[in-house]
Amino acid sequence: MTAKWIGMLSIAAMSFTGWSQSQLQDRFAITADQVARAVSTGGIGVAGAQVSLLANVVATEPNPLLDVVAVEPLGDRWSERYSGTHSWVKLACHTPDECLPFYAIVSWRREQAGRAPDKSSAPPAALKPNVAITMRAGAHATLVMDDDRAHIQIAVISLENGLAGHRIRVASPDHKQVYVAEVVNASLLRKSF
Repeated sequence: MTAKWIGMLSIAAMSFTGWSQSQLQDRFAITADQVARAVSTGGIGVAGAQVSLLANVVATEPNPLLDVVAVEPLGDRWSERYSGTHSWVKLACHTPDECLPFYAIVSWRREQAGRAPDKSSAPPAALKPNVAITMRAGAHATLVMDDDRAHIQIAVISLENGLAGHRIRVASPDHKQVYVAEVVNASLLRKSF
């Protein structure tokens, strides 16, 4: 009986190892240089050495197109290693299915930011998020669900901010039903079933 269990556990361990390796092979690391290129599209050149990723970030594509979603100042206290100001930058893949949103820290040199050596902690003015939020959390909208045989429209309330083309959570007005749907515009979402 013991030999039977050992054999079964060995087979299970080998199959799990093969499964986990196959799951990891279709993931590609997002690098600091890719983040620097995305931030540089705002008009200010940033090198990969100025970007610090806080975690390992992966995507389903080798070179995903990244969007800068938000930029917040961190100030001069973040690191003694870099001189200048630091910004907390939220990024996301342009295609939502390619990666999860993530954060990076960008270090701005004073001369790059165009400032005299003062204690200001704002990022350069030219860097603005290149994505506008289409639907705000709490917005009332219409959810349209289509397939070949039916067309359903439901009044919903947005539970989170969303960009056009991205999927967000919405709820019925009584909050008893929650749906995940794609944002079309500020008052319309689409979902297939």
